[in-house]
Amino acid sequence: MSSISKGADFGWPFIFLLAMITALDAMAIDMYLPAFPAVAAEFAVSPGRVQQTLSVFLIGLALGQAVYGPLLDRFGRRKPLLIGLLIFVVGSVLAATASNLEWLLVARFLQALGAAAGLVAPRAIVSDVYTGSESSRVFSVLMQVMMIAPILAPVAGGFLLGHGGWRMIFWALAVIGALGTLWGWRAISETLTTKNRTRLSVSSVARAYWTQCMDRPFFAYALAGGFILGSLFVYISASPFVLIQHFGLSPVQFSYFFASNAVGFVLAGQLSIWLTKRLSEQRVLLLGIALHALAGAALALAVTAGVAQLWLYLGLLAISIWALGLTFGNLTSVTMARAGEQAGVASALMGTMQYLVGACVGLLVSLAAPGLMPLPLAILVCGVLAIICCRWAALPDASSMDWSAAQR
Repeated sequence: MSSISKGADFGWPFIFLLAMITALDAMAIDMYLPAFPAVAAEFAVSPGRVQQTLSVFLIGLALGQAVYGPLLDRFGRRKPLLIGLLIFVVGSVLAATASNLEWLLVARFLQALGAAAGLVAPRAIVSDVYTGSESSRVFSVLMQVMMIAPILAPVAGGFLLGHGGWRMIFWALAVIGALGTLWGWRAISETLTTKNRTRLSVSSVARAYWTQCMDRPFFAYALAGGFILGSLFVYISASPFVLIQHFGLSPVQFSYFFASNAVGFVLAGQLSIWLTKRLSEQRVLLLGIALHALAGAALALAVTAGVAQLWLYLGLLAISIWALGLTFGNLTSVTMARAGEQAGVASALMGTMQYLVGACVGLLVSLAAPGLMPLPLAILVCGVLAIICCRWAALPDASSMDWSAAQR
């Protein structure tokens, strides 16, 4: 297919397709969570062994993004994306037919390698096609879908588990991946012109990644994204313990709260779209991170003072999550704006950095003693570190030596 020039208008169906592809990794993670006990029982393994299927998936996502970046800049966006979607389908089918845990681990790794294309390629496509505030609005839509998927996926996974067993979950993922592949094959045209493609070799790939790492604003914004993603990971993993075991909410009540936060996140994303028409992306971004951190600080103070009743804890936690609706789309936009002609490598590096930093944050918090404090403290610290990174990125080169200049 012919290349599509910057500024082309694809419309909402195309944006929805990119959002669905972007959400494949979230669906593959969260639809499968309710099936952990069933998998452990069928294969006669410990819950810890089953949890390795999630760890393998996250490793595959991080490595896969690093691999797809150079491929996207060498062969264009369309072919690597479609191949990645096919790998996702194959991995899903293998998972559905796995005869033991070892094969399931292999299948989950393949699934993740395929899903990684759905994370990297859409960001590169948006950077190719949209400019300025337009890309920020599109990224906001993509991130809103990413937030909704973890809410709907466990419900869908639980339904499939109850009506067809855990293997039905992977068959459903295979069908979703196949539909995305067919739709993408018909709807996605190439957005990277031939003249803008780069050579593919070990030295050129290493140089491309090094160039992006040495771009201080890109590195700082990507690092900020890692801290924000880490804060979100902690919220997803820690909030069930806090709200169900400590405050005594039922699983159904907890799901309602989780769903309401997803709605708040979406509404905040819409507010972000409105604000970026009047303010710069950087200002809206900092506003969102500041609200996120302030809500975490207020919640930490309430816990310290012993006044963190259920309603207060829920309210401040909700504000901290809703604020991320002002953050993710704009943060992705300003990061990818530094990519230049290496949008594929930049998208891959950004995703890899964010997942690695986010995973490290989650690991550190998991080592803390259980209680009410780790979650608000993680929100506060991650928010402050993200603000520092964003301010570092915004420093003018005249007052702060750029890394690339230092290398020269």
